[in-house]
Amino acid sequence: MNALLLAVTMLTTASNVPAALPTTLDVTPIRELVVQHDGRWPPFDTLARDMVESVTGREFFDGHDPVLLLLAMTFEPDKWMREPLIRISNAELRSELRLSPTQKVYSYQELVTHTRLHELTDEAARRDPAAKPDPLEKKVGSINGKLGTLQRIFGGRVIRPVPDAKDPVGRWSELTSSAAQNNEHRAAASTSWTALRDAFLADDAASFAASATGLTTALAAMPAAYRPDRTRIETELFYNRLNPYQKAWWMLLAGAAFSGVAMLVKKKWADVPAAVMIVSGFATLSYGIWLRWGICGHVPASNMFESLLFLSWGMAAFAILSLALVRQRLVLATASFVAAIALMLADVLPMDHFIRPTAPVLLDTVWMAIHVPIIMVSYSVLALGVVVAHAQLLTMALFPKRYAWVQKIDNMHYWYISVGSILLLTGIATGSMWAASSWGRYWGWDPKEVWSLVALLGYLTILHVRIDTERVPRWAYALGLIMVTGLLALIIPTLAPLTGGKLLALGGAAGGVVLFIVARGPFATAFKSVLAFWLIIMTYIGVNYVLGIGLHSYGFGTGAMVKYMFRSGGIDLAFIALCAAVYLIRRNGLSRKSNPAYVALEE
Repeated sequence: MNALLLAVTMLTTASNVPAALPTTLDVTPIRELVVQHDGRWPPFDTLARDMVESVTGREFFDGHDPVLLLLAMTFEPDKWMREPLIRISNAELRSELRLSPTQKVYSYQELVTHTRLHELTDEAARRDPAAKPDPLEKKVGSINGKLGTLQRIFGGRVIRPVPDAKDPVGRWSELTSSAAQNNEHRAAASTSWTALRDAFLADDAASFAASATGLTTALAAMPAAYRPDRTRIETELFYNRLNPYQKAWWMLLAGAAFSGVAMLVKKKWADVPAAVMIVSGFATLSYGIWLRWGICGHVPASNMFESLLFLSWGMAAFAILSLALVRQRLVLATASFVAAIALMLADVLPMDHFIRPTAPVLLDTVWMAIHVPIIMVSYSVLALGVVVAHAQLLTMALFPKRYAWVQKIDNMHYWYISVGSILLLTGIATGSMWAASSWGRYWGWDPKEVWSLVALLGYLTILHVRIDTERVPRWAYALGLIMVTGLLALIIPTLAPLTGGKLLALGGAAGGVVLFIVARGPFATAFKSVLAFWLIIMTYIGVNYVLGIGLHSYGFGTGAMVKYMFRSGGIDLAFIALCAAVYLIRRNGLSRKSNPAYVALEE
């Protein structure tokens, strides 16, 4: 990576005085300033939040207002180049970069001149562009991306408030560019920007306010082929201040806690605070999605963050419906808890939560607005089903004689996966309609499509095996074996050369198919339901973060997500294996003949 000549010059002349922010300025007029950024026209406040978080990992770095921080880095780059802003928390990455084992936050100056970082960047540049980068290359690329962002900030190329007079989608200009001074209004805006800089550095509130007024007046007087509606700008500013999703998941979590209390005391009065908190959380979440929808102009479903919003929304909606129809405290507690967890993950995990433009080809159809809510609600219902499945496994392992409990949980679990499977099938069908509208084909065997089909087949197998209580004739097993053999005969040649890993994967897939078809009974149904939900996780997360290929992949995470998936999967597998072992040991100690209810349950 090559540093700009301007950046190098500033690095060599920077003073040693620590950077500081002014304390008396009212930045409200600048916060409301319309700029062009990332294919949109948001307020300056959104630009500042995005830039600060993309570099530091947090919107409010060290508690500072991001608007003040972006202005400071723009107006006084020589000082902020020396400020530690870029966090490198991974010890292995620091070791690979030959950085200090104890220091975790680094300045632009430290990294842009770092020899080892240059070496790794050059090695990555020599790789085949079509090859998928490994985790180290992704992390190095992320650091370089942050350095590039800082380089643009320090060079004054991030803030672009000067509109294009002829092209509605043309590039807006910076106030420091020569194009910004070719008429009277642009010259006035440039002069006000310079005065604003001087007032900012002097922490002069009166001069800053006067300069901000002059700047906004001059920019408003400029001809523009396009300006965003003022209402939309005010909505986005309000949305930024509100932070609705954090409030919503706190309410939903409180509702889940109250629901747990209501389960213990079994009093109707205890249901009231649970209902109030869950409905309030759902309303807050719905309001946040509605605001986001109004800002971006279409259904907010273009990235992983937005899909998690709908996932939580579906679970919360299901909790409210259960409150009105089913009236099961267990359903209310599990639904609100999972909704809170999904929304909390969206709020606290380091994923991109800013509104980004969506490819026009995906927006030119109504099917996007239909498919996304349906598929996310199906995931919500199946997620609730897997929570109940875990509870069923634990109950049958620890309390094998509690037949009434098991029957009640089993019926609830079966209802969840029945509804979730119907919604999943509907989501796949509407997704194919969306694909036909956007890409001209209903089905293309894209990784997302393949895994969604595999997940659907897994759940359909659970439902069909469960309801078939008659003994399967031997010829049916023989026919199935012939079909599987033929399928393997078609697949195996495409996997050449066969490695140990591929053979292990084939063996695992074959074992899974046998388990799904042969195993029967409530415990087997719950066991298979947990495994089937991991097919959903592969569809939802694995395709984006593990494979990272295909038209449907919009997450594109790093190797950390792969590590989290394998760890979570290993823990979950160990849990259900332990439950299975305890269940089998304790079941063998029971007299099946003396417990007709147990026999009926197993059938």
